[in-house]
Amino acid sequence: MRTQNLLRSNLAAHGAGRALGAFLPAALLAAGLLAGGAPVRAEEVRIVPTPADALDPAGLDVGEEGIQLTLDQAVEVALRRNLGLVIERYNWIQTREGILQSLGIYDTLLSGLALITDETSPTVEAVEGVPVTQEQSEFYQLGLSQLTPLGGLFELGTTAFTQETNSQNVFLNPLFSTTADLTYTQPLLRGFGQLATERQFMVARASTAQSVDIFEQQVSQVIRDVEQSYWDLVEARNQLEVAREAARLAQVLHEQNQVRVDVGTLAPLELIQSEAGIAAREEEIIRAETAIGDAADRLRFLLNLESGPYWDAAIVPVTEAETDRVPIDVPEAIETALSERPEVAAQLRRLDVLEIDQRFFHNLARPQLDLQVNYGLGGLSGEGQATDPETGDVLTIDGDFSEAYQQILDRDFDGWSAQLVFSYPLQNRERRAQATISELAVDQGLAELERLQRQIVTEVRTSARQVDSAAKQIESARVSVQLEERNLDAERKRYENGMSSSFQVLQIQEDLTQARSRLVSAVTAYRRALAEFYRSAGILLDQKGVDLDVPEREYHRFGGWSDMFGRSTAE
Repeated sequence: MRTQNLLRSNLAAHGAGRALGAFLPAALLAAGLLAGGAPVRAEEVRIVPTPADALDPAGLDVGEEGIQLTLDQAVEVALRRNLGLVIERYNWIQTREGILQSLGIYDTLLSGLALITDETSPTVEAVEGVPVTQEQSEFYQLGLSQLTPLGGLFELGTTAFTQETNSQNVFLNPLFSTTADLTYTQPLLRGFGQLATERQFMVARASTAQSVDIFEQQVSQVIRDVEQSYWDLVEARNQLEVAREAARLAQVLHEQNQVRVDVGTLAPLELIQSEAGIAAREEEIIRAETAIGDAADRLRFLLNLESGPYWDAAIVPVTEAETDRVPIDVPEAIETALSERPEVAAQLRRLDVLEIDQRFFHNLARPQLDLQVNYGLGGLSGEGQATDPETGDVLTIDGDFSEAYQQILDRDFDGWSAQLVFSYPLQNRERRAQATISELAVDQGLAELERLQRQIVTEVRTSARQVDSAAKQIESARVSVQLEERNLDAERKRYENGMSSSFQVLQIQEDLTQARSRLVSAVTAYRRALAEFYRSAGILLDQKGVDLDVPEREYHRFGGWSDMFGRSTAE
């Protein structure tokens, strides 16, 4: 089983919002804690989702007596087909896809613009040289933008503009103009840093890890439920045997009474007593048969057995309920539970998210101060004439876009700028409130963690007590059965000598039946209590030899590769 190693150190420091998760090695399980028997084989549970209509078949054999089912087989089928696990697998894959979604902030953005105009307007100035001005122009823009892990934004853009007009007041006609600009904007206070930039990515990774913990919790719960239902079915079938034996004893007594009435040594009234005893035992048989049907259907549901023969045939559990007694080390079980229970790991993941939010909202409470740096290049060309200022010669210009772009490549015309942009709400009530709320959420999460730990301690102590109590009840019930059998044998002899009545014999038979019933219940209660103890101690998957197969996946993020379990979510 995947070991949880997320227990924190210095939890008290979380009140100041500065505590860090500490990785501690999981405590070794004592030999006595796992003395319930080694699993038959290791079972690997994949967390990858499978559609409900594409699950592997149960693969159980249906014989003349029904489905011969061991406990290990029931657990194995449930791990493959249980619909609760099918649903939880989808929750995991959806949560994991949230990581990829959060990395969308690093997707390079390509943008473009194309504008074509054709305008005619009356001339109001004589310098234009024509009564009606006609102008045609085209404008093209292409840009790339890329976010950086520190919150900065690179923007690269280029434009191309051409214009042709009948106006006489232009230098170049047609005109070809080009620009290329590189701009970098970097937040210096609010929005600065990897946390401010990758908050959703960190939250998504923590949530994905938490979904694995929740899936492990669900697997443990399903195994526990299957065991409970399996032993419920075992108990119901054994109680049916007890009821049938009680009915047989009542029938034997009735037949003996009939013989004695026929020979005149017993009053006919005694037949009514034995007949009433038979009727009462028949009621117990009916109730036991109903309990068997209910327990079998619950088990079929947990195993998600296919419709048809699996629901028509009887389920015959073949694993013996009797087992060796397991010594319980409560302090070590508590220590193991606090480090291995998936609920604790899930709560720690939630605290990670709360800490991320706390630091993020504290960052948002800072003033906004952005540095923007720009470097630009330009080019200009077209058709026209110009006078050389040095020689006075008239120069003829005949160019196009290629010449304009060549000027950019030659950096003939360039310029740069740098600016600081500042803003800050004087009251800043929204951001300060968000920061306070995030601090309170961390404190609340710590209180929930402490409550969960206390609950786990209580569960372990209670389940350990139930195991011990069930073991003692088995011995007590076994002694009770032996004594009631001896008591019934003595009462039969008294009855045969005329010193007792049918009512008294039936009463002793009922006492024996109750003792046998208590023994059956005690034996199966011990197995149920043992399964609950393993679950509460966080070692049920270990005890069953179950490993979670969680596929790792690498996600491409700006500046390198990062797999989703490679670093702390609070980084």
